[in-house]
Amino acid sequence: MADINSTESKIEKSRLFNKQMIKKGVITFVTISIIALTGFFLYTNTGKTIEVWQKIELKYIFLCMALMLLDLIIGGWRNHIFVKEFSPGTSHWVAFKANLANIFMGAVTPSQSGGGLAQFYVFHKNGVKLPDAITISFINWVSTILFLPLSGLFAYQIISEKIPEGFISQLAKFGFSIFGTLFIVVIVALFSPKTIGWLIFKLSTLVGSLNSKWKDKLRAFGEKAKTSMVDYRNKCAKLLSKKPQLVLYSFLITIILYFNKFLIAYFIVIAFGVEADFLVIIAIQALVFLLLYFAPSPGASGIAEISLGGLMAGILSEDYLASFILMHRSFLIFLPALIGAFVVIREINKD
Repeated sequence: MADINSTESKIEKSRLFNKQMIKKGVITFVTISIIALTGFFLYTNTGKTIEVWQKIELKYIFLCMALMLLDLIIGGWRNHIFVKEFSPGTSHWVAFKANLANIFMGAVTPSQSGGGLAQFYVFHKNGVKLPDAITISFINWVSTILFLPLSGLFAYQIISEKIPEGFISQLAKFGFSIFGTLFIVVIVALFSPKTIGWLIFKLSTLVGSLNSKWKDKLRAFGEKAKTSMVDYRNKCAKLLSKKPQLVLYSFLITIILYFNKFLIAYFIVIAFGVEADFLVIIAIQALVFLLLYFAPSPGASGIAEISLGGLMAGILSEDYLASFILMHRSFLIFLPALIGAFVVIREINKD
């Protein structure tokens, strides 16, 4: 990649890792989450919340905690199968930390935009070259954008009659359209990277013509995008020609990773002593994750609570709904992000 040293320097000095920016993101994420959760508790307001919590079977809560830790391990493992190819000798611990940093920064930035950069940062600080870190994330990302819409389509067939009309239904359609568009772009980029690079260059030139101050910067960005697209395609092609099984491993691990997440929701329901259809719960989770992957708010806060509430309302009564959402978000985002925060702060403080 052109001028890689400059790019690495920008990654290290990026505002993404500014403590004030992180603090602002945390406050936004926590504030929206608290408002959404409080709204659900007030909306349901059955007066039976304490009774519900008293009946919780703790063995299933401990099982959910174990599945949460397994989720973090699997996420690190998915990174490590590629890291060891690009940077032999790099420990699984580095991949584990990179995954945690991804989770935390994804939670405190809109549309998870900071997650990837945080992962690159941890890899780079631990000896993995930036282009290699980007290639690792790109291949795993492709596995994700392939798995989520496929699982979402399967889920939609199972629970289509249970999806309420309105916001949730429109959100589902939006999720499918976004993933469909991205999948097409990725396929074109892999087989004809110059085409995507040319489009980015032309768009940059067009936007730049509207404002002379932007013109040079955007044209430079367009040129670099063309070079980068070809470079990443070549790196992926080289890796796949030597180790084609790694792509299959990535996809299989992605399936395991998300199925493990889906299981957490099922056992939360079981912990409440509620009888539930296993397949329906898993299908709902597949659709939820499809909806939330590109949610614009930090950590999908607000949107996640509304989506979970709308889709689980047909499974759980009002007595359980708010408690379920709180526990679901705790195991799948709040606690992992809290652990990831320690990793990010520690890496920043090393500089």
